[in-house]
Amino acid sequence: MRRFIGILLVLALCATLGVGCAKKAPPAQEPTAVLKVGTEAAYAPFEFVDEATGDYKGFDIELITAISKALNRKAEIHNIAWDGLRPALVNGEIDCVISAMTITDERAQAVQFSDPYFTAGQVICAAEGTDIKGITDLVTKRVGVQANTTGHYAVEKIEGMPANKILKFETTPDAFQALMNGSVDAVVADIPVVLEFIKNNPTAKIVTVGGAFTVEYYGIAMNKENTELHKLINQGLAQVKASGEYQTIYDKYFGK
Repeated sequence: MRRFIGILLVLALCATLGVGCAKKAPPAQEPTAVLKVGTEAAYAPFEFVDEATGDYKGFDIELITAISKALNRKAEIHNIAWDGLRPALVNGEIDCVISAMTITDERAQAVQFSDPYFTAGQVICAAEGTDIKGITDLVTKRVGVQANTTGHYAVEKIEGMPANKILKFETTPDAFQALMNGSVDAVVADIPVVLEFIKNNPTAKIVTVGGAFTVEYYGIAMNKENTELHKLINQGLAQVKASGEYQTIYDKYFGK
């Protein structure tokens, strides 16, 4: 009887003090390290700067943030010009690069790539009413590309394409601007980026010409010597895909 009354007193005391008698949930685990991530934040919808907040956003940004979280790390985003990304990686200024970077044999000589995380391809875009019907028509046109991208290399490979007709720009938005003001007749870039530009600039009256004429796979680039990080990034990517989070991020930016 005394034992029963004692239990009642303990329960009453817990209720009075507003303290639960069950064990408290453990606090959320804080990231144990920082992952320094390089990107060129001028390639919507993959990476861009939100004009209202100044935050980095995009498919790549959310994906690397999810991967970092799976690895119990905090993603620290560094906005670096495209041509500076690989040098920054090789010099150890950043740990990895996620920037819609296509896996190529040439790039793989300097860096190591994660497993592919996105499939894309190059497409032509031009003003409405263009007489361009396909890649062979580009040989007589002024074609805008972002310098040192796979779009740039794809145009260079077109048979008969004059080098002086390839106009190289620092960023893809610069190439789009040249198309809108008539400085170039067409732009070649990754199809998701072209479609995003067309969606966000309906008054520009820009259209795609055909579909993608290449097939490319994006990868997260890392220093070739950092084999441990390479293993971890692949594990984190696989975990994000298996959990369904990858698909959620994909649907957000590209639809179902």
